[in-house]
Amino acid sequence: MKNIFIIATIFSIVLIACKKDKTEVECETPNRTMEVYLQPTLNDSAYAINQIIESPQGYRYYYTDIKIVGTNVGNGSAQIKDAFLYDFSETGILLTSNQGLKSDYTDLKFNLGVPDPLNTSDPSLQSSTSPLNITNIGDMHWGWNPGYKFVTIEGKVDTIADGIDNFDKSFFFHLGTDFLFRTKTISAVDWVDIDANTSRTTLKLDVKAILDGPNPTDLRVYAASHSNNTQMFYSVIIMDAFAAGIKK
Repeated sequence: MKNIFIIATIFSIVLIACKKDKTEVECETPNRTMEVYLQPTLNDSAYAINQIIESPQGYRYYYTDIKIVGTNVGNGSAQIKDAFLYDFSETGILLTSNQGLKSDYTDLKFNLGVPDPLNTSDPSLQSSTSPLNITNIGDMHWGWNPGYKFVTIEGKVDTIADGIDNFDKSFFFHLGTDFLFRTKTISAVDWVDIDANTSRTTLKLDVKAILDGPNPTDLRVYAASHSNNTQMFYSVIIMDAFAAGIKK
């Protein structure tokens, strides 16, 4: 009993010393769960699938699907995850999570897409637990063509501004070639401690900026892309707008 008391006393002294003499980084709980969320937003409020957006061109539209295949979430040599699959309509706003130290991720960098030559490698050879494995990636691999879809957005549009809801036209942009690979950097990440063992940051994706940004895409004219060469002009505009729309 005496030995237990002595050990407990020593442990308490170490904790007090840490709080008094060490920095927050030095006292940080190891192996925290680091959670990165991506919340789609409209006018700075949370966006929901099928929520109608008013286009500056006078028509209305909404998203039915937003997906991302990404890689290398981290900061320099510190990595939270080497790959992730984000599916807003099916699995919500969690981008990725893993164990780590908050002090390692003052900044955050990740790829929208899969770098070559990994992009064109055989997806069946990826680890069975990897999002990039063919059994886990779902429809975010081209299948008929080597490589992954990096970003897909799909939805419905009412092209006639007559006040009557008639979302009878579909739009889809499946973006994924080496030319559309993008890297996103978030500086001075805002981490929130959810509890003693979990830290979380929630990034935002401005859904209106994707199609109605500085270089708007008129869905009445251009409503589809499989990233073919003939579709590349608007594919680049949308991919750049998507990347720019991600902010802290």
